[in-house]
Amino acid sequence: MVDQVYYKIQYPLKKAIDLMKDIDNCEAGDISQSLSDYEVEAIEDFINNWNNEGKEKLVSLISQLRASK
Repeated sequence: MVDQVYYKIQYPLKKAIDLMKDIDNCEAGDISQSLSDYEVEAIEDFINNWNNEGKEKLVSLISQLRASK
């Protein structure tokens, strides 16, 4: 089970964080020129989802997993 969590959740999150660090280190103009309209919309949708419910769902899942130990 731990391996599944790592390969399906932790590893992709780590990769996403590394990608976000790379994006953060770039100039905003450079980023906007290299992204398609679809990519910009996908990023905006992700941020809106995270702000509206995503963060709470993740915190809730972690709390439930800790409680079931």
